[in-house]
Amino acid sequence: MSNTPYGGGHPNVARAEALLSVGRIDEACDLLTAHTKEVSHKDADVYALLACCFYRKQAWPACLVMAESTLKLNPSHTDGHIYRSEALWRLGRADEAVTAAREAVRISPHHQTPYQSLSAALRAAGDLDGALAAANESVRVSPESVNSHFARYSVLMDMGDQAGAQQVMRDVLSFAPEDADARAILAGLRDEARELRLPELAKEYAAALGSDPTSAYITAKLEDVALRLVRRTRWVALICLVYAAVVSRAFPTGDDPTSLPAPLGPRMWFFFLMCVGWGLCVWRTYFKLPKGAQLTLLSVIRRAFAAKLAVAHSLWGTLCAVLLVTVPWTDRGYEQALVWIGAVPVVLAMWWGNARRRNEREEAEKAKEKRLKSARERESEAAR
Repeated sequence: MSNTPYGGGHPNVARAEALLSVGRIDEACDLLTAHTKEVSHKDADVYALLACCFYRKQAWPACLVMAESTLKLNPSHTDGHIYRSEALWRLGRADEAVTAAREAVRISPHHQTPYQSLSAALRAAGDLDGALAAANESVRVSPESVNSHFARYSVLMDMGDQAGAQQVMRDVLSFAPEDADARAILAGLRDEARELRLPELAKEYAAALGSDPTSAYITAKLEDVALRLVRRTRWVALICLVYAAVVSRAFPTGDDPTSLPAPLGPRMWFFFLMCVGWGLCVWRTYFKLPKGAQLTLLSVIRRAFAAKLAVAHSLWGTLCAVLLVTVPWTDRGYEQALVWIGAVPVVLAMWWGNARRRNEREEAEKAKEKRLKSARERESEAAR
């Protein structure tokens, strides 16, 4: 995690560092493991690099073993304490993680990474105020470190301060305008605050993906926006169906004319307006998007069952509306049956989908609250 290269001592170590820098983690791990077997002299830097490999692979028990091996050889190795802290809090040992991170801060008080690890460990322990203070110190030590600002962002999100989290992402983009994660996260926060429309949100995610085409997180976000755009077309179908029912006199009320069939002129005029409405919908939903978002939208429709189902619902509701206004119905019972047949499946699907997504959001919030409550209880017990 430090900026100090380890590779000066041995070519194998330098090569392993180079492999890590290009994301070839397994090869670096194999090379370092073979190196430790070949040489009799034990090098703390080698074990620190192995800890880094297991950290990247999220193999926390192995990362902890390598970090502790590093510290046995060199108790003042900053990265050894950092990797030990990172592994410990993920293994549920938050108090020990805080101690390890504080030791890293003591050894390297002028480097930002120990403060980031301390902030993460304090978050896991439930001390959000302490975590924010550590993150702020990391930003003070290195104002243009993206990771320092992301540490602040994580704490502010746990605190529920979305406005502060937005400002942190804007700070990152002020000195790193090409940072894809910051742009995508800021877009997501603005979406939650209802500051962006879906086409604008798709443009932001597409621009972020252009900066980092390999990001699975941004790709998933863009696909989610594409699915939301497809789902919204069902509202257009429902509106068409309701107005078709009015024009075709399926449900006459008050002083409205009740004779069937309804006049051809109003029916054809509505048919024309319906075509214009769908044209505007397709233009805003698809043609106004950047090329990357257009390709994602088509890909989602081809691959995702939920998107195919939403398209089918939109087509079904629109088909029923077309039949209502193009066929000269003389039996109002058939008209009313056609309205219900077109509307009920679409409305039920929309209601069920919204209820499921609302439950998922509530479950996520409950899990977050439970995690923070558990961490605060551990902190209180440790204080006693």
